[in-house]
Amino acid sequence: MRADKEQQRMIRILYFSTARANLTRADVDAIASHASEANLKRGITGSLAYNGRNFCQCLEGEEGQIRALIETIRKDDRHSGFKVLDEKTVQSRYFKDWGLRLVDDLDFSYVINAMSADSRDREPVS
Repeated sequence: MRADKEQQRMIRILYFSTARANLTRADVDAIASHASEANLKRGITGSLAYNGRNFCQCLEGEEGQIRALIETIRKDDRHSGFKVLDEKTVQSRYFKDWGLRLVDDLDFSYVINAMSADSRDREPVS
């Protein structure tokens, strides 16, 4: 029974990385499009910010699914310097209906602020 409860636990993880120098805007759009579809199938929601050089992503969902995805992302050669900045257990989603939303912004605060959200916070405006 304990294993079932652990599988049901929902977490939110925030990471930062540096894009490969020759990564194009079309590449980033393709990453976001593919990830959005794949994430929804896995019950994962989140947001990806890209400022032309760095990625900052917040993902949320069932702990096992998130950890498996984080390991896949960590190994992706389209970026380097992968670092998890924060992680926490959550009771509800911040990015409720977003498989993955790409946010273009030099300021990553939009994605980072999700880490301090709780069940009383409303989902982000689309």
